[in-house]
Amino acid sequence: METTGTWLTRVVEILQPVSMRADRLAATQTFGGLPRLELEMAAAELEETLVERGTRLTIQGRLTDRFWLIVEGQALVSADARPLRVAAAGDLVGLAGILDGCGSPETTIALSPIRAFEAGQEQLNRLMARKPIKARLVAAAGMATRTGAARRRSSAVG
Repeated sequence: METTGTWLTRVVEILQPVSMRADRLAATQTFGGLPRLELEMAAAELEETLVERGTRLTIQGRLTDRFWLIVEGQALVSADARPLRVAAAGDLVGLAGILDGCGSPETTIALSPIRAFEAGQEQLNRLMARKPIKARLVAAAGMATRTGAARRRSSAVG
């Protein structure tokens, strides 16, 4: 009987954090509305991490091997030495660069301590194998790139 209790306790310890991370992912624009199975799959691939204030998450023109989904905190996103926006809860950072494989289109620096979900290339490959998740990530990367490009054009004009 004790073996069953130990086994059950271990299962709960393993599943509860995934379930809790899935709940947090469901609250974001990128992952909101996905079926529970997809949320839990994504939660299993994404690692929660803390990023110190002042840390450079991406550097314009440099290849990046990670991306972050900010849960708490803020980061300054800039390109060509011009501020573009402040990334905050729910924003993805570094995804466009890792998807393109051509270097980051932006530099991103943590303005405050950041709590985020983080993934590398291997995790991204597994996420991209899931069609509903892939569609969301590609759309999110495209939106961030278009927003940054539009802001760069408007600041060049004005």
